Amino acid sequence: MNLVHLVYKIIINENKIKIEIFFLILFTLFLLNCSTDNKIKNLKKYDGPLIIATDVHTLFSDSALLKVELKAPLQYEYENGDRVFPKGVVIYFLEKDGRVSNSLKANHGKFYKSTGIYTATGNVIIKDTIAHKKMNTEKLHWNPAKKKVYTEKFVRIETQNEILTGNGLDATQDFSYYKILKPTGVFSINQ
Repeated sequence: MNLVHLVYKIIINENKIKIEIFFLILFTLFLLNCSTDNKIKNLKKYDGPLIIATDVHTLFSDSALLKVELKAPLQYEYENGDRVFPKGVVIYFLEKDGRVSNSLKANHGKFYKSTGIYTATGNVIIKDTIAHKKMNTEKLHWNPAKKKVYTEKFVRIETQNEILTGNGLDATQDFSYYKILKPTGVFSINQ
């Protein structure tokens, strides 16, 4: 015999007024239960970061050789595996001997787990320390699997002899090969 049934029998045996009180209490409990269910249904799912890391230092290797080094002061990781670098990101691309061949720096970065692609935004700069080239844009994508960087935005590339401008870029991640998709200008640098 459950508790509600037992309480009901006791109240019936006492008198009619207690039956009315019992139903009033039962009705009140029912209303409280309904309002709790509505509160649970109205709760919003948390969509903020599950992991917050500071002073991030990630190393990428291939065949036991260090190839890429990523540094960021702050990283958020979300439930779907995406990572955001809200305070900027620096990525170093390394030669076989461990020297930095070029670097990518941006004000903000994001890694999309579903595609494996990193996107850098806000004053994106690639510096090639070996060939002394520099590239500026506002948005750049890096595909580590294909070892490519690309953008559809305006780019400015400065070499030792000229400045190249245009819209869109396809390049190797070490910046040894690049192609401006829609060139708009070539300017010679006089030394």
